[in-house]
Amino acid sequence: MEHFSIGRWIDFVRQLDSVEHRALMQQHLDSGCIECTKASDTWRNLMQVRIREKSYEPPVWAVLAVKAGFVARKATPFRQGTVELAKLLFDSALQPALAGVRGTASIARQLLYKSGSMCIDMRMQPKPGSDSMVLIGQLLDSATPNQGMRGISVSLLCNGDTVSRGRTNDVGEFDFGMTAQKRLQLVFGIGDSRTIVVPVPETDAD
Repeated sequence: MEHFSIGRWIDFVRQLDSVEHRALMQQHLDSGCIECTKASDTWRNLMQVRIREKSYEPPVWAVLAVKAGFVARKATPFRQGTVELAKLLFDSALQPALAGVRGTASIARQLLYKSGSMCIDMRMQPKPGSDSMVLIGQLLDSATPNQGMRGISVSLLCNGDTVSRGRTNDVGEFDFGMTAQKRLQLVFGIGDSRTIVVPVPETDAD
């Protein structure tokens, strides 16, 4: 029994052949040719995978993780090891508003992030009458809560560019002055093998 080439089967599953050729090849499959049936099934499955990949929409967390990785590599180009995206555990802005409180523009925003045993407790305090604010926080290791995370490198980035950098004090505290902007990140360099990225929530100046 004569078999068709791989190229012909690729054209067959992609429906690039003429109607006459497709009918002839389908007749060949219907005759029970095991070898060609396997070839046809293989390329048909590959074609379906390709179609699924084109329509695949990655989850938000995956996109953030990839972007965080690029941001961290740009901020610390010589650092090796893992890049971690800290997970938001608490955001006071997402809590129900207190009765009688009209607006929250001048109210401090409390945030808590975690990556492994590392916890990042942050507070964003707007400055009344301006679009400036103060970001203060503390880096803690829940595995050793009695030991301060001293001298840890921390950078504030905007759109991947370093705006300011510093180091944590004796008890792991840090602070930055900034204006209300979008796409801000904090990047912590822990040792020579670990980088933690914290996405700073967007703020609106009122």
